[in-house]
Amino acid sequence: MTDTVTVKLHVEEKPDIIYRTRLIITPEIITFIYRLDSTEPVNGIWPVRAEVYGRFRLARPGTWSFNKPARKTQWFYQAWPEHWPTWLIDLGAEHRPHQS
Repeated sequence: MTDTVTVKLHVEEKPDIIYRTRLIITPEIITFIYRLDSTEPVNGIWPVRAEVYGRFRLARPGTWSFNKPARKTQWFYQAWPEHWPTWLIDLGAEHRPHQS
């Protein structure tokens, strides 16, 4: 098993994420999980996974979930870079742990 490092960030003023044209998430907390043995990014992404927690609504205009205000965690994985917004990739690179 590979050792990992978790970096948790409370964020403000980050753009909404439209996830797979189904959900719109307003980020509040972003947790990045990094592998300690990573020497380079995979698919241009340093974290193995990003967990984005925040308020969400369905992507159809005017539609919110039934539990207002609803919050959820959406996971983003290195293997599917097409789902990552550019600013999330950049934030993950900025906060990656550096090996000594």
